Amino acid sequence: MFPCKVGSAWEVFAPAKLNLYLDVMGCRPDGFHELETLMVPVRIYDSLRWIQKPSPGLTLRIQNLLPPGSFANEGFATNEMAPRESVLVDADAKADNLVLRAGQLLAQSAGIQPCGTFELVKRIPIQAGMGGGSSDAAATLRLANAAWGIGYSTRQLVSLAAELGSDVPFFLQSSSAICRGRGELIESVTGLPHLHFVILKPAIGLSTAEVFSRFKGERRFGAKQETLPKLITLLRRGDIAQASSLMHNALESVAAEMTPWIERLRKSFANCGCYTQLMTGSGSAFLGVMRSAAQAKSAAHLLASRGLGTVLTTSSL
Repeated sequence: MFPCKVGSAWEVFAPAKLNLYLDVMGCRPDGFHELETLMVPVRIYDSLRWIQKPSPGLTLRIQNLLPPGSFANEGFATNEMAPRESVLVDADAKADNLVLRAGQLLAQSAGIQPCGTFELVKRIPIQAGMGGGSSDAAATLRLANAAWGIGYSTRQLVSLAAELGSDVPFFLQSSSAICRGRGELIESVTGLPHLHFVILKPAIGLSTAEVFSRFKGERRFGAKQETLPKLITLLRRGDIAQASSLMHNALESVAAEMTPWIERLRKSFANCGCYTQLMTGSGSAFLGVMRSAAQAKSAAHLLASRGLGTVLTTSSL
């Protein structure tokens, strides 16, 4: 995630992420949950552009390029769909948007007035557990830091990122990582193999806050602390089949109680030849770990033919 200058504008790509392991260790005093998760950035991107405008203030234009029911390869549409009409969002009218919040937070921290227009092109499905909003926020911090000439270090940006959301700090570094705490404590993980995935995002989305609010009771806690290190060791050895048997998402059972789509997706992936399949993040998207890019594409066409939602193929960065 490195901004580049194109003429008078600045641009950056914001990758999605997948959770190959997610466990909930218990409740924290601050109301959040203690997590341990392995997150992997993948080649599905939103793109963010900043341009100067003559009038003061900060605005955001959003364009969605991935309508429900589409099939996309590596995050870019392949079925010749037309882009949806873009939407212009004023900073004062939509203060809860993460791009605008990130820009305003950075400007406030640096003691300057935020300015210009952010143009966001969405390819990462929303309410999917793929971190699109968090990645967009991290991209905004990187982009505005460069465009506005602030010059903050990555460590300074990480501090701001933690105020915006639990997953935002992850996207300020460029590798897979173990994330702990409420997600803001990052331990970079290197040496993982190149992994191929097929992803299915149903029409229904799930609210992260609602999923966690329903995660109650001791029966759901109690992580096996040795599982994640063993998973990483097996991945580094290239034993993807054995590693896949350890991939797990503790939130999947909660999501299955909220919507029948989770069980439907499990059954849909069952005959696709995956090493394993599981929900990513707080859902509602499901991922299948595949043996190759060709197998991922074949599985994607099979899933897309069933009309279950947005199907994507991708691979780890």
